Amino acid sequence: MLSATGLALTLALLGSAPKAAPPKAPKVELVDATTVIPDLVLDLRYATKDNFLKRQVYPDGARCLLLPDSVKRLKQAAEVLRPQGYRLKVYDCYRPRAVQYEMWKILPKPGYVADPRKGSNHNRGGAVDLTLVTKDGAEVEMPTPFDDFTPAAHHGYTGGTPASREHREVLRKAMEGAGFQRNRMEWWHYDLPGATKLPVLDVPFTPNG
Repeated sequence: MLSATGLALTLALLGSAPKAAPPKAPKVELVDATTVIPDLVLDLRYATKDNFLKRQVYPDGARCLLLPDSVKRLKQAAEVLRPQGYRLKVYDCYRPRAVQYEMWKILPKPGYVADPRKGSNHNRGGAVDLTLVTKDGAEVEMPTPFDDFTPAAHHGYTGGTPASREHREVLRKAMEGAGFQRNRMEWWHYDLPGATKLPVLDVPFTPNG
């Protein structure tokens, strides 16, 4: 048994021992999807006023940034679609958390905008909003426009034209075949599996920040 003096000395030594540094968060690298998919069409709606917020919340020069795994899967989908006469057009990719807070100020309604305290899969680089275009870049009919928050945007919607439903299914098969998971309420939204477990990011859109 330690004496009082020995116990005091032991405690003093323990108190003076250097504390282990907290583990550093892993550095996450985002990839510009156009560097991997050259024929990817960009229509980043939040870099314009043509969105449901009616405001530009992304800076000029915003890019389609995604996690490497997201880009790899997106490339697979694009390669499946090309022989069918289609290209991919993206509406939204990675979204900085700071922008998520700005969107929340404008429309703080879960279901329309994710609560920035929890973060969106877009904030993680693990979600992409997209549609199909022809090889020449012409619009392809879908059941609704982008960011249409009505039942017509659901994957189970049986209305609209046969062509719009067929295009929705072509996109779904390509994206799910590449390993993405559909958002059942938004035909344009696809998630990387397990994205909700990934860190929320606040990386700038442009190389110089």
